[in-house]
Amino acid sequence: MANQAAGSPTDLNGLAPAAILGRPELATNLEAARRELRGRRVLVTGAGGSVGSHLAELLLKLEPAQMTLLDHHDHGLFALDRRLELLAPGGTWEIELADLRNRARLGRILDNARPEVIFHLAAYKHVSLGEKFPHEAFGVNVLATLGLLELAGERGVERFIYPSSDKAVNPPSLYGATKRLSEVLVRRAARELNRCYVVARFVNILGTRGSVVETFAAQLAAGELLTITDASMTRYWISMREATWLLLQAAALGRPGSILMLDAREEVPVLAVAQRVASLVAANRGEPRVRFTGPRPGERLREELLSEHESFAPGPCEGLLEVVNRRSEDHLAQLPEHLEHLLSLVDATDGAAFKRASMEAARALQ
Repeated sequence: MANQAAGSPTDLNGLAPAAILGRPELATNLEAARRELRGRRVLVTGAGGSVGSHLAELLLKLEPAQMTLLDHHDHGLFALDRRLELLAPGGTWEIELADLRNRARLGRILDNARPEVIFHLAAYKHVSLGEKFPHEAFGVNVLATLGLLELAGERGVERFIYPSSDKAVNPPSLYGATKRLSEVLVRRAARELNRCYVVARFVNILGTRGSVVETFAAQLAAGELLTITDASMTRYWISMREATWLLLQAAALGRPGSILMLDAREEVPVLAVAQRVASLVAANRGEPRVRFTGPRPGERLREELLSEHESFAPGPCEGLLEVVNRRSEDHLAQLPEHLEHLLSLVDATDGAAFKRASMEAARALQ
């Protein structure tokens, strides 16, 4: 979408989300989440990331009995711990520095924390890196998710919320394929356990680290050209507040195996978003200068919200939609065969062949 600008990221806290979205933010009432999560033991993986840290701050206000915040990125976890100390000195949370691929370590964390609710946000998310390092992206995004689901099932975790992506729909990239495979893993666990294991399918989120909006702001601040893939590229957008609300509503209102999405309204040209960011960055003067770079591997000009077998139904509250898949039973029946094949290839050195196999499996599970 855009190439990362050199230097430190620009702080976007001063940019009004509605001005960038081109629409008012959706109402984000948290009462349902408060009723469900107050007094509960909650675990958040990927807690040091952009969405994870915002979610942790919100969860703290909902008064869980205990909150365990897990990440393998030490700086992100350290910064979150410091921020929470300022917001709620002496609050009930613990931080855990760990790699989700270490199953023994993860099992000990779950034994100590005894979570009733898990928000599993930890993932590699950059499309270009997934294309370059498919084995790593698959190991973190799929195998670690599979391991955590198995541990959660064994330990009686009642609710499991997994954030997916619109890139999981007819995935053009390894990243999208890992998200689709994990969606089906979560739905299989929900059916086998009859528990509220739920998928929240995201679109682009304003304010995440490494996002295109952050890149635009940094480029403008540095007086650089804005880099955009194509003049016709569009994306669906939601704010950080809306994204965390979707996760909390999924935890509070989701049914076993449901896929929930925010009603993001209409897709917006990336060029229009760049122009809105430019109008909000004080250092910028006049129309932004733009350079079109052409698509990168795994990138498409327009995202898709539904596969050919999916449709929208009204969600559990205003602002949410539920994705209904007519082939759900077929997915669950086909999944073991696809997983077995991919596991037989995961240690192979041929990254291109492994990527092809992963994407073929994901597309077969649409």
